[in-house]
Amino acid sequence: MSVDAGDAAEKCGRFIRFALLPRLLPADDAEYLELVHEFLADAPFQEMTTAFALGLGLRVLSVSTQAGLVLGTTAESPFQLQREDYHGRMSASDRIVQGLIHLAIGAWCFPRAEDLREADEVLPARLTVEQIVEYLHSLCEELKSREERNGAVPSAEVRMAWQHVLALGKYADSSDGRGSFATLAGKVRYALNFLTNHGFLKREGPDNRPSWLARPAFRIHVREMAGHEAFAIVSRAAQENAHG
Repeated sequence: MSVDAGDAAEKCGRFIRFALLPRLLPADDAEYLELVHEFLADAPFQEMTTAFALGLGLRVLSVSTQAGLVLGTTAESPFQLQREDYHGRMSASDRIVQGLIHLAIGAWCFPRAEDLREADEVLPARLTVEQIVEYLHSLCEELKSREERNGAVPSAEVRMAWQHVLALGKYADSSDGRGSFATLAGKVRYALNFLTNHGFLKREGPDNRPSWLARPAFRIHVREMAGHEAFAIVSRAAQENAHG
């Protein structure tokens, strides 16, 4: 390998390293921003970065000055999230509920297809635990109502998830309303904190009344799952509930 090729490979590696720091944005680091500009202007650098990432089991989903280099994983990638990485002692029903909570957060932040096509600098509204709890509960009521109206069960997992959600208490019997993990509020808070720790949401405000704001990378990842059946089911139910 020539010196120039080695330097180029090292530069690709540095670029990917920045992308693997979940809370870092190009605005936070001058070198990261410079590499984003170079990627957007230099086709050979784009090709080498994409190939470098693929060799690591990563996919380049998007690159912008707002979101930076946003990566996804390939099948069997060592960077794929494992079950124990999310919550080591979570039951099967809890995992299903958490899946629905994540879908609901995505649908709440980006309720329309055109919201997903917005530029990365266009930020959705802030959200709170209480907003997602009420939104998710009404969403599950709509899913239940749709099944009772037409008898169709398009997804057994979605059906099981809304049943579990409706069986949960919304909030703990405490003045702050935070809720333990046994409550819907506790499960929603866990999901919001997880997304925050992985750079998809930004937490703001005091600890007793925090709010969250979707970061640009979250829009890109929601775009990726927009074609999945479960997300389509949740989005349709959310739209029907909003117009019902």
